[in-house]
Amino acid sequence: MKSKILIKLILMAVILLGLSVTSYGSQVTYFDTGETAKGVLHVTYKGAADKRIKVMIEKEERKYTYDLRRSVKKESFPLQLGSGTYKVKILENTSGNNYRTVAAETIEVKLQDEQGVFLNSVQNIDWTQDMESVKKAAALTKDTKALEEKAKILYTHMVGGYAYDYNKLATLPSTYLPVIDATFRDKKGICYDFSSLYAAMLRSQGIPSKLVKGYTPNAEGYHAWNEVYDASAKGWIIIDTTYDLQVIKSKPKVKMIKSERDYQKVNEY
Repeated sequence: MKSKILIKLILMAVILLGLSVTSYGSQVTYFDTGETAKGVLHVTYKGAADKRIKVMIEKEERKYTYDLRRSVKKESFPLQLGSGTYKVKILENTSGNNYRTVAAETIEVKLQDEQGVFLNSVQNIDWTQDMESVKKAAALTKDTKALEEKAKILYTHMVGGYAYDYNKLATLPSTYLPVIDATFRDKKGICYDFSSLYAAMLRSQGIPSKLVKGYTPNAEGYHAWNEVYDASAKGWIIIDTTYDLQVIKSKPKVKMIKSERDYQKVNEY
């Protein structure tokens, strides 16, 4: 008799546990930390479809906040603040500018390679090997193995074949993200589009590249450009394809590498 009662209790516990897990899984988000050594965090959200959701990634005094898209099952975000302890959160909008925390986790990150962080596909530099732009990058650089030469070839492709869209910025939502192959096909866009495309083409060729946002006298308002890792000099160089493609016809000798004095970085991805 006792054994039958024990079996029933075990079955009830299993059923209750199963119900609890199902309910929990349908309500929260999860963080995939399997590739944090490469400098990327994957996030999946399952929750209220009518709420605006943000991802917050913090390390020490620095903080990055992103909107999480509904149309994508899993999104990837850079861990660009180096090795160490990160705090990651999912925030759900409650009203106005107010948010509540629906999931949080502390993760320890030990990067395999500091520069390797800037080779990943992430939310605002979303690329794959099957994309038209990436295939074009491979075709343009197939005759050289020198990374510096590849960067120059892709730079020439950008500044010689694209045009700035002066009407686009006024119509964009605050949640706008570049669509790399759309920029590649249309051959026009804004600074965010061009810096994302150039970074994707470079990363696909094994060249660490940052998408940087900030300010420069070469542009009005908030601007986006790239920093590209120069392996021979063991440092980052600034390249602003947006500025150069606008002035290349009047200034054909414009320098590819810009001065750090003229660029004030706010965020990098």
